[in-house]
Amino acid sequence: MIKYRELKKAITHDGQLNNGHINGKPVSFLLSYWDEEYSYSENISFKIKPLTFKVPTNVVMYIAFDAQPFGFAKEDVCENKAFYEDILLRYFHPVMEELNKQFSAVNKLERLYTKISCERPDHRIIRRNGLIYKEKENVFVLKLFVLFPSGSGISIMGHRMAKMIGAILKSVEESCFLIDRDTVAKNLTVYKKQKAIRQFCKENHYKAFIANGSVLPRKGDSREPLDRAIPFQSPASLQREIPMPDGTKIVGMAIPEGITVITGAGFSGKTTLLEAVQSGIYDHIPGDGREFVIADESLLTANAEDGRYVGMSDISLFFKDIPFQDVHHFSTDHASGSVSQAVNICEAIYADSCLIAIDEDKSATNFMIRDEIMRRIVKNEVIIPFTDRVRQIYRQKNVSVILVIGGSSEYLKIADTVILMDEYVPADVSEEIDATVDKQTAFDEVTVIDCEKRIMRQEVDAASLFMKTVCTEDSKKAVCGAYVSDLTSIPSIENSEQLQTIALAMKKVLSVKEEESEDLEVFARRFQERLFEILSEEMQHTDPTYREKWFDEVRKEDVLMGLLRMRGAQFA
Repeated sequence: MIKYRELKKAITHDGQLNNGHINGKPVSFLLSYWDEEYSYSENISFKIKPLTFKVPTNVVMYIAFDAQPFGFAKEDVCENKAFYEDILLRYFHPVMEELNKQFSAVNKLERLYTKISCERPDHRIIRRNGLIYKEKENVFVLKLFVLFPSGSGISIMGHRMAKMIGAILKSVEESCFLIDRDTVAKNLTVYKKQKAIRQFCKENHYKAFIANGSVLPRKGDSREPLDRAIPFQSPASLQREIPMPDGTKIVGMAIPEGITVITGAGFSGKTTLLEAVQSGIYDHIPGDGREFVIADESLLTANAEDGRYVGMSDISLFFKDIPFQDVHHFSTDHASGSVSQAVNICEAIYADSCLIAIDEDKSATNFMIRDEIMRRIVKNEVIIPFTDRVRQIYRQKNVSVILVIGGSSEYLKIADTVILMDEYVPADVSEEIDATVDKQTAFDEVTVIDCEKRIMRQEVDAASLFMKTVCTEDSKKAVCGAYVSDLTSIPSIENSEQLQTIALAMKKVLSVKEEESEDLEVFARRFQERLFEILSEEMQHTDPTYREKWFDEVRKEDVLMGLLRMRGAQFA
C-alpha cells in the first residue's frame, strides 16, 4: 500500500510514482494513479476510481476506516449493521456538505467547478451504499463523489487536487473522534427496542403496532412530524404492553391478524393511521414521531393503478371472464382500475406478503364492493368483488388485510377488527359492529392458488442497458434500457436511490440467459439478500454502473413489484 504523501508529491511537484511529476499535464495521466490503494494514517486508507475515462477528474472516492477506534463491539456491529452504517453516515454527511461549500466558494472566483458529494440519509434507518460495513476486515467504507478542478478542463491542477484530497481525509479522521458515543448509545437503545417490538409482534401474531404517544401526522408534504399534533392513544381493548431489553415497557395498540377496517368521518385520521402503518416496515430515527410504529415487513399496498402494465397474470380469482382475453394468462398495456387492483392483490399473494393495505379513496369501487341491490339488478357481472374473496385469501393464505373504509358498510360485515377514528382518536368498535351488523359468510368458496411464477423470456445485450430514474412528487420510475417500471403507487419506495436499486435488479434479470432464468420471486429474494455483498465489491467491477450511483436497500417484495411492472418485458 502506497503512502498518501507519495500521491501528493506525484500530483504536485517531483513525485516518485511513475518516475515523474504530473502537475500541469493532461488529465489522462491521472488514470494510472487511480488504480492504487493509498494509506493516509494508521486507521484510514482510500482508493480513487474514475467515473468515466473521458473525465478522470470526476471520480468516486472510497475511504476505509477501522471500526476498532470507535470502541464498538464487533458482534454488536455485525448484528446491527444498518444502525451503525446509518448513524455514521449522519455524522459524515454535514461535514462533507460544509467542505463542499468551502471549496465551491474558493474556486468560484476562478470559475473552477468542484464538488464533494456524500449520500444524504433520510428519516429511515436502512442500509445504503454511501457507507458500508465490511465485516471481514472490520472496517467502514465511506463513498464520496468528487469532482476535482482542472485547468481549462484538460490539465491537472495538482496543488488544488492534493488540497481537496487532504481536506477530505482530515475531515474523516477528525469526525471519527468527534462522534458522540452517548448519542450513539441512546439511539442504539431505540433501534433495539424497534427490533424487540417486531419480534414480539411475530411471536404473538400481530400485524402492526402503534405506540402510545406516537406522532402520526406529517407536516405538509414533508416527512417531518406535525407540530401540536394529537399524540396517539390506544383504545383499551387493543392495548398491549411489550417488554423491552432494558427492562422498560412500551404500551400501544396492536392490530391482530385477520381483516381490520379503519373507518370514521372525513379528515378524522383514517388515512393518516394507515400511512403510519405502511411506514412501519422501516425503522425510524429518534424524533421522527413514529419510532415505535411497527408493521409486518412484508406489507404491500394494493390500490388501483389506472394504466399500469400487466404481463401474464392469473386474475381468475376476481374475474370470471374478460372479452378476448384469458383470465388465467392476462396481459395488457393499460389496465383499468379494477383490473390493476386485482393484479396488485394477486401479485402480493405471489410475493408471499402477509399483510395487504388498501385505501378506499385510491380503490376501484366496482372491484371493492357490490351491494345486494346491484347483485340483484346486474346478473352477469364478470367481476368478483374483493368482499367475496378477502376472507378466503386470509383463511387459505394467511394474508391479513387492513382497509380504510368510509363510504360503505359492506366490509364491516366481514371484519374481525373495526377501528373508528374520531378527530385522530381511535376507538375499538368491533363488539358494537358484531351486535348490530349481520355478518356475511355465504360466498362461493374457491381454492386460492399461487399466482403463476413469472420467468423472463428475452435475452438482451447487458452493455446496452443504461440505467436512470425518475423521482418526483407525482412519478417514480426505474428505467433500464428500453424497459420502464412505474412504481408511483408503491409507497415503500421513497427515493431515487431505491429506484436505482430496482433498476439494477432489472438489469440483472434482463441479462440472464433464457436457460438460466428462474422464478422471479426466487430471483428477487436472492438479489435482495446479496445486494450489499454485490455493492461492497463495487470497486472491483469494470462496469461503471456500480460506481456511479447511490443504491439504497429495498425489500424483496419491492424488487419483485418492480420486475413485474416492467413495461415491454415478456413473461411466461
